[in-house]
Amino acid sequence: MSKGKKTNFWNFFQMLGKTFMFPIALLSISGMMLGIGAGFTDPNMIGMIPFLGNKYVNLFLQLMTSLGLFAFSNLGALFAMAIPLGLLKKEKEIGAFSALVGFIAMHLGTNFYLNQAGLLVPAEDMAINGQAMIMGIQSYNTSVLGGIITGLIIYAIHDKVTNFKMPESLGFYSGARLVPIVSLLLMGAVGLIVPIVWPPVLHGFQTVGSWISSSGPIGYFAYAAAERITIPFGLNHLVTSTFRFTPIGGSAVIGGQEYFGTLNMFMAYVENNQIIPLDLAGKMEQGKLMIQYGLAGAALAIYRTAKPEKRKAIKGLLISGVLTVIIGGISEPIEFLFLFISPALFAFHTVMNGLGNMILPYLGVHMGFTGDLIQFLTFGVLRGTETGWPMAVAVAALYFVIYYSVFKWAIVKFNIKTPGREDEDIEIGNNGGSDFNGLSTYKGQQMIAALGGRDNIVSLDNCVTRLRLGLKDVSKINESAIKQAGGIAVVKLNDNAIQVIVGTKVYALRKQMDKVLDGAI
Repeated sequence: MSKGKKTNFWNFFQMLGKTFMFPIALLSISGMMLGIGAGFTDPNMIGMIPFLGNKYVNLFLQLMTSLGLFAFSNLGALFAMAIPLGLLKKEKEIGAFSALVGFIAMHLGTNFYLNQAGLLVPAEDMAINGQAMIMGIQSYNTSVLGGIITGLIIYAIHDKVTNFKMPESLGFYSGARLVPIVSLLLMGAVGLIVPIVWPPVLHGFQTVGSWISSSGPIGYFAYAAAERITIPFGLNHLVTSTFRFTPIGGSAVIGGQEYFGTLNMFMAYVENNQIIPLDLAGKMEQGKLMIQYGLAGAALAIYRTAKPEKRKAIKGLLISGVLTVIIGGISEPIEFLFLFISPALFAFHTVMNGLGNMILPYLGVHMGFTGDLIQFLTFGVLRGTETGWPMAVAVAALYFVIYYSVFKWAIVKFNIKTPGREDEDIEIGNNGGSDFNGLSTYKGQQMIAALGGRDNIVSLDNCVTRLRLGLKDVSKINESAIKQAGGIAVVKLNDNAIQVIVGTKVYALRKQMDKVLDGAI
């Protein structure tokens, strides 16, 4: 494979990982609603807080639970629509609509095949036969994979279909209107193939998931480490999404229904007010909670080892990063402060993530999905001490001490140039890099100038914390100026592609840059 093809392949998977953030953002809120609703309607919780037993309060909490289940009940459709919505450069709404049409058509095709072949089973036997009701259609439970396949197919055919020249008599159906029509027919045909290819694929996924579960602590460590290693490349969401929403994460029959993927199983246990088993706890990324507080210790070490005259300048950057990782569960703003200047510290960080994920289940911590403070309170504290949250707090405190000690020792011992220790005099600014309170047009203009000017920018996009740029010539960028404009770090992918780590206000910055590039400013 040539260098150009490798670059395009790599960039495509980075963009694919970004599209997953659409449903994941909804899932995070839905999960909180589900956790709060199910937790506060639990009889034990009502016994402790009688107010929760009030008719109207209880009805409101039941509604919250139902709304929280929405995203988890329609994951396939959400992922199908998210892919063309995120990948297409134009007519995104047509792509998303066509993906929904195609997703439904695929399951209608599968249902037709199963019905004609006499393979439809009664409702009580659907779980054990890998079938489920998908948007009111009895079909094979392809879970999110069905949605991803649909989304990728629609993305692949969109431009070809819209550019297809129809006879003048059929001109009404040409262009964008033709895409959902083709999606209906094509995905209906794909649905006829699903019953042939899905059973062996499902068996293979279950084998991988079983290996991870049966590998015990080794599997739990490997999964968490792989998720962390992919952070620098923006591909971590591909790893977690695969385990969270597909049979690779395992399967379980809960309340008479079969669920695939760690997050789907976890939410089913929450809905039924059950504590998750050990093998699921080991695949629920519980180690992330530990490294959140570990990174807080690392931030303190960076502050304490900074030059005294520069501590005030980096304080905002570090405080913003700590709040982001603890409250929002987004670790990149702190990780990218040391990732590229000390890969050894990031390797230590990766190992600590794996260790946290590995040991917590055996210490009785079965909280599950605790990616941020709200989730920790919702799925840990509010569900009782049976989740093991007191032990998690103790281990998190230990992680804070370990990270602080190791980072402080390494920074001083090896003279690592963390923020505040640089030889050159780089201004970080009062907003601390990742915090763009009072964002002005000038920030966008300043960043464009630092990237070599508007003529050097070929493409501009963003994910949750970083700008993704295609450039004519990477050598024209000024990294010091990028930091002054709010960047935390620069990731050089190749001679024509970089990422600029910004933080949670990256979207606002990108919109300002769009206005400048479009000539609106």
